[in-house]
Amino acid sequence: MTVRQPRYSKEEVARRGDEIYESQVRQQVEEGNYGKIVGYDS
Repeated sequence: MTVRQPRYSKEEVARRGDEIYESQVRQQVEEGNYGKIVGYDS
């Protein structure tokens, strides 16, 4: 059995998530939703 290595480090996953949130999601969900959780499935 082959052990799979993560494609990206935890830091890279976090950086990419922040980038997607800022560029694609924030404008749609920020107003009135402070403190709530956003899920994103690409």
